[in-house]
Amino acid sequence: MVKMMSMGALGLVLWCSQAMAASAPFQPAESEQALGQAMLEATWPADIAQLAATYLERYPQSSGAATARRLKEQAAKPQLVLARTDVRLYRRAFVVAASTPQLAQDSHQAALGDHVAAMRMSQAHQRGERGAAKDERLALGWLQYAAVLGNDQAAYDLAVYFRQQNQPAVASQYEALAVALNHPFPNALDHIRK
Repeated sequence: MVKMMSMGALGLVLWCSQAMAASAPFQPAESEQALGQAMLEATWPADIAQLAATYLERYPQSSGAATARRLKEQAAKPQLVLARTDVRLYRRAFVVAASTPQLAQDSHQAALGDHVAAMRMSQAHQRGERGAAKDERLALGWLQYAAVLGNDQAAYDLAVYFRQQNQPAVASQYEALAVALNHPFPNALDHIRK
């Protein structure tokens, strides 16, 4: 009986340590080369910024310092966009993309604020192409992200989508964004446009 209780306690301790490790802060690589490679392959803006900051702290005079500064600056805007309540795209979307080699490059570029790469991610999830799972909610999140980053087609597509969902207030916000981004509109978006 004591043996079974100790095995159960050991299991609980192991489970707790695994849970704590999974929720622990991101740990950067140790060597300059490994840290630089991790920075170039990261697909979450906060990770890119943290890796770049760590790289600059450890190797401020190295040849990769300019790249680290550039990546840190590029990741700043996407971090702000992902913090918005109207963009429903979360870390797992970037992790899923990174696990598929065909999407990893677009995911990394989107994490750096590339609205065209974000639009491609949305299209891949909408159609289930390039190794992406067909997922309408994920496609919508990528579309919102692309629109806020400055993709006029994504803003227009969201305006159409929310009009079809009978949400004219949200649709009008995306329509205004599409206009601000100089998207060419047809004469009438649909029969209920006012």
